[in-house]
Amino acid sequence: MTTRYRFLAALLSLFVFLSASAATRNNDDSCDIALLPAATLLLPWFDVDINAPLGFANTTLFTVVNTSQRPQIARVTLWTDLAYPVMNFNLFLTGYDVQGVNLYDVIARGVLPGTTNHDAAGSRSLPNDANPNFRPGASFSCSTGPPFPIPDSILGDVRTALTVGIIRNCSGRVGSMHTSAQGYVTIDLVADCSLAVPTDPAYMNDLLYDNVLTGDYLWVNPGPITGNLAGGVPLVHIRAVPEGGLPGAVVPTNLPYTFYDRYTPSGARTMDRRQPLPSVFTTRFIEGGTGTLNTDLRIWREGVVAPTASCASYNANLGTAMAVTQTIRFDEHENPTALGNIIIDPPLPPGLIILPPASSISTASAGLPPHSTSGDLGGWLYLNLNNQGSTAYSKARPSQNWVVTSMSAEGRYQAAFDATMLANGCTPAASVEWPLGPGPNTTP
Repeated sequence: MTTRYRFLAALLSLFVFLSASAATRNNDDSCDIALLPAATLLLPWFDVDINAPLGFANTTLFTVVNTSQRPQIARVTLWTDLAYPVMNFNLFLTGYDVQGVNLYDVIARGVLPGTTNHDAAGSRSLPNDANPNFRPGASFSCSTGPPFPIPDSILGDVRTALTVGIIRNCSGRVGSMHTSAQGYVTIDLVADCSLAVPTDPAYMNDLLYDNVLTGDYLWVNPGPITGNLAGGVPLVHIRAVPEGGLPGAVVPTNLPYTFYDRYTPSGARTMDRRQPLPSVFTTRFIEGGTGTLNTDLRIWREGVVAPTASCASYNANLGTAMAVTQTIRFDEHENPTALGNIIIDPPLPPGLIILPPASSISTASAGLPPHSTSGDLGGWLYLNLNNQGSTAYSKARPSQNWVVTSMSAEGRYQAAFDATMLANGCTPAASVEWPLGPGPNTTP
């Protein structure tokens, strides 16, 4: 090779290297949900038996960790299973702090965790006023902590909203009916200790964008007769892309839409910068009957009710707009069934099961496809949970979802894990025709 061609080859190699480096220099610029420190954490489904005594009641516990040296504020919002934000509170986290929350304490006992900016910072932490992204009023709003106990008037609405779906001064239903308190939780990094909820117009101005929070949660059944049972997984970690900056800043992002898409202003659709969640999952199941392993799915789904809607409108989050696009059961011999019909030819029938924003269902549920005639007790499920109705604006997109799988036996053994995503939140809506598979599911 002549000197001239060697020189051109070197230039070409340098150009390719620089182009690749420019394309990948921000490795966090991704829609892939990973177990990395985040700006928002999601607990997809909780269950608290508020009628049983402490020590016997089913409950859900979660923990929030500040992985940074700076102090941080985490806003915890409790939502009903129909996605109505019924209450919230703030956790002031000193540098490298960890805070546990037992939802039985909050809902049954009416006691909030007591964290304030007067909490002593650790020896390796920065002072409690050393976060430059806090609002000027954060010192005052975080100085006294939450009320102790929760006022009876508020606690009464929280309990009825999470159990029978009713609150005072609302003619509609904001939740489904169940004997225990059920719903989901969001935990957002924020700039002060106000009590705004995500449906408030000004809430997006409270958000911060540092990816510093991590955490996990547990479902616990301590009853000596019914369980001594517990299972836990990490909270869903939703990162801000790009990260950093002051509250209220509208910064461009490569995300096509975001986790809070339905709540962001129409003129600043991606203002929260939170990664969107996917719509297509797969998970294993085992249904061995009494005394052996059985499988339940804990599912979070994006609702369809607008943030400006009246409380009487939340029943729409249990209506036909929340229908699942497609569910398919494969047995261990690769035989598929869908909604009671053996699949022979595409296109596959649309899903008929309706699931609210937070639910727990058995894989033996009548709403899921039946077993094949092979007699297999196990297999896997293909879940296209797109409800095709969550789009807040004119740009069509799949709805967001999350699935956690719980396998338990004998009422006292449990293993829980996140279902496998077959796409990420930026993937176009999955096809309902063969061949099904990961990604955009395009036919060859």
